[in-house]
Amino acid sequence: MTISMNNSSIQIALYGVAHGHISHYVEELSKLAAAKIIGVFDADSERALSFCNRHKLRKFDNPEDLLSQQIDVVIIGCETAYHLEAVSLACRYVENIALQKPLATTIIDGRKILQEIQQSDARLFMLWQMRVDPANQFIKQIIDEKRLGQLLHFRRRHCLSTHRWPDFQKSWHVNRQLNLGMWADDAAHPIDLMQWLFGSPKTVYADIDTLVNPEVPDDNGIAIFRYDSGLFSEIQCSFTSDFGETTTELVGTDGMLIQYYGDAPSCNQAEKSNCGLKWKIFGDGQWRHAEVDSPENHSFRIKALAPKIIEFAQGLYDPPPSDEYLDSLKLTLLCYESSSQKKQILLGDYAN
Repeated sequence: MTISMNNSSIQIALYGVAHGHISHYVEELSKLAAAKIIGVFDADSERALSFCNRHKLRKFDNPEDLLSQQIDVVIIGCETAYHLEAVSLACRYVENIALQKPLATTIIDGRKILQEIQQSDARLFMLWQMRVDPANQFIKQIIDEKRLGQLLHFRRRHCLSTHRWPDFQKSWHVNRQLNLGMWADDAAHPIDLMQWLFGSPKTVYADIDTLVNPEVPDDNGIAIFRYDSGLFSEIQCSFTSDFGETTTELVGTDGMLIQYYGDAPSCNQAEKSNCGLKWKIFGDGQWRHAEVDSPENHSFRIKALAPKIIEFAQGLYDPPPSDEYLDSLKLTLLCYESSSQKKQILLGDYAN
């Protein structure tokens, strides 16, 4: 891999700052001696200027001028519909590409992005914070060690309170042309988590609807995935939810695991009455508590990606195979297909 030798720090470019998570990364990267942000490009010049003034960064008016600055890693945070364009250009200049989720708005664009990565011999790191969350890593360890026996039922609740966010209906996140809707935007998180924990399922039945604000599509939905092993995996999302506690339940023949405070509405509560994660094995007298603390608020989970981006650029972290990213996108978008057809879908029928 190519790391610039004229400076000991990792040289970072920001291509697009539409996504709010980019500010969290910048705040954390500014604390790291190994990181240096060279500058910012955004197609929206006013947004770029505001971002640069806020974070005291250099604004570039041309993306090629930015990407040609001996960049070690580019963080792409433009609107999802522009990911293909951004990745295609970045691949001409930069080896390491960190892309804000989701991969794309269509499976066709997702495939084209992976083709660009492969043809240019670049590396792709999708910024899924759930994969670096210590609680989720502990859950994966429990699964991989088969501590709960045969897995029977997984339920993940993932929520936001978008109905309380001023003018959210005017944002690009809920623009069908730029990002589809809330299911594609944010249900993508727990669906990718599921795919990481268990692999790809064989069927899905989903029901997605808009219940509160017609200008914020897909604000509530549920998807039930089935695996060859028999496992039920339930993804339940309400983006009109103010509070919560339990976010993950995993039932096996030998025990059960429960996670609390795993999404923003639950984690951001000032008072937390439960431990972050507990599990119990058949025959145990008491629940076992994992030594994994719940963060003070949900932004800590997002910021945890910043040092991982540096490790990625240094070659110290190998991201998942790119095909996993495409699989997660397919699972998310096929929920729309199932919901519109009101039927269970055999995912193998959409393998290509």
